[in-house]
Amino acid sequence: MKKIAVITGGTSGLGKELKKLYAADGYTVCDLSRSCDDEERDEYRCDVTDEAQVNAAVEKIAAKYGRIDALVNNAGAGILGATELLDTDAVKKAFDVSYYGALHVTRACLKHMLRGGRIAFICSIAAFIPVPFRSVYSSAKAAELMLGEALRMELKGAGITVTCICPGEIRTNFSANRMSDVRTAERYGDRPQAALDHITKKTGKRMSAEKAAEKIYKKCTKGRKAVYVIGGKYRFFRFAQKRLPDTFFLNMTDKFS
Repeated sequence: MKKIAVITGGTSGLGKELKKLYAADGYTVCDLSRSCDDEERDEYRCDVTDEAQVNAAVEKIAAKYGRIDALVNNAGAGILGATELLDTDAVKKAFDVSYYGALHVTRACLKHMLRGGRIAFICSIAAFIPVPFRSVYSSAKAAELMLGEALRMELKGAGITVTCICPGEIRTNFSANRMSDVRTAERYGDRPQAALDHITKKTGKRMSAEKAAEKIYKKCTKGRKAVYVIGGKYRFFRFAQKRLPDTFFLNMTDKFS
């Protein structure tokens, strides 16, 4: 009997590559995304920020297959700008997608997940390492990370494994779709624009979505640790963060961001 996997944001980028890997491994993959439009192909149109839509989509999957064996919380929203000047609605949207979206989908899927199930949260290295002018994104991803780690403890006795995976930057359309607000004030000068330019300049140097998906898929399906950092450079930064004084580390991060 095929296992049933639910992936959010599986129509493009990393989610699309993960969907391919799950399918190639024999899973029936159900995709939840705003751009899905064919339930016969297990593509369920759903805005993860809307709890009612999430519940309705997951109930359709459960009615069709009877259970859910794996969940990958992949949907996310980037946001960049001076914290002081960011539009409040944009801030809420970032949290709605990255945190509340993961919360809604996880709670809905857990109703149909039995012992042996697996839940993966695709967080970000930003959940650990704050970066100037991406404070909201880091905060949303940190909240998602804490959600996953706490759920791991809550569900241990039920035999459901929860893993948080924190990749560095990946070459997808995620950056292009980021909510960027480079408005500035005297105290910031050209730093918001410089932060955006820095991100854009590094696009070609990022890990490909295909390569990242291969690494992440193994952690989603076989990983035993609570948290994984993907990317050698980012594992080094995480290692350094644990050992350096906070102020020194933040100064170092600011210099290289």
